Amino acid sequence: MKKFLFIIQFDSFSKTLIPVIEHLLNNAHHCDVVLLKQKFYKKSWMSNDILLLFENIKNKLGIFGVYNKRTTMKFIKDNEYHVAIIGTTYTALIKKIDTHLKKYKLKTKLASGYVGALLSNNEESFIKGVQRRGFSDLIWVPGEEAKETILSLNIINNKKTKIVNTGLPRFDNLFEQLDEIKSFSKKNIIFFEQPTFPKNKHERIHLVEQLIHLAIIYKDHNIIIKPRFSEKIGHAHRPKYLLQNILAKINNKPNNIKISYNNIYDLFKECKLALTISSTAGLESLLAGIPTLFISDFCNNDNLYGSADFNKYNATISFEKLFNKEIPTINYKPLDKTITFDGKNTSRLTQELISLAKNE
Repeated sequence: MKKFLFIIQFDSFSKTLIPVIEHLLNNAHHCDVVLLKQKFYKKSWMSNDILLLFENIKNKLGIFGVYNKRTTMKFIKDNEYHVAIIGTTYTALIKKIDTHLKKYKLKTKLASGYVGALLSNNEESFIKGVQRRGFSDLIWVPGEEAKETILSLNIINNKKTKIVNTGLPRFDNLFEQLDEIKSFSKKNIIFFEQPTFPKNKHERIHLVEQLIHLAIIYKDHNIIIKPRFSEKIGHAHRPKYLLQNILAKINNKPNNIKISYNNIYDLFKECKLALTISSTAGLESLLAGIPTLFISDFCNNDNLYGSADFNKYNATISFEKLFNKEIPTINYKPLDKTITFDGKNTSRLTQELISLAKNE
């Protein structure tokens, strides 16, 4: 039996790593989970929805709870973990833990990785993140393209750190539901929100106004806005101006524009066209074979929000072209390199962690 510590923040890391934790538990390994508390968010990132994600496994865990960094470091010192998996965008933590391990001469190995596609809209932050992940012994990535991009930087010490294209475990659930999703008739146009894209209040009001205009033009379709969050919470992408609140304040809306908090895979079943700016949900809808368009209006011609990264799929569009019904034909082929999608992502990442534990 090997001992694993998962240090997790935010819904995306939770959904990505829970399948791996379940797999490890089912194979008689010991797992502890720290939901990392951070001081620098005005609101806690924790919510009932996130806690419910752990409902089926929390009683099988040795440690499970919300702890600060100091307590987490004590767990690492006291419990002799084989591997600590760091699931947070707070990548500075990786170096801090590495220093902690060296100070106390601990043999714990470190693993970290990505929970979405690598975007090229903020090169400085991306490089900094790679440098910090370089203190890990294992970095998991969503697809072969990401692995090649990281290796091309020549930042990672390949003798210390292994970069593995495992794919994202949370996408295995989508893979299992593909046949059911494809069997439904499609009638809805769904906008999947990224909570900080666009960023300011004026642009977010304009986005809602454009979606209302879209509902007027596409009057035979339901235009559904799928918010990322139902309320303001602390988050790596902490929402400020909720689209659902903006929509509620606008009078004389057409009846065919609505808000939905349903699971995105349930929404996929009736989704004829998916819209977003750069949300990972857009990649998931592409993987489900749904025509998906990334709206470029808010990027100021400099790929501010990463929308231009989806040009390779012929999947970017302006609202003007949407209004004129100039819908491009999607090129799905590059997805194979961007996202590994074969239903085996959970088992791949789990096996890599077990192998890392055995090579302590």
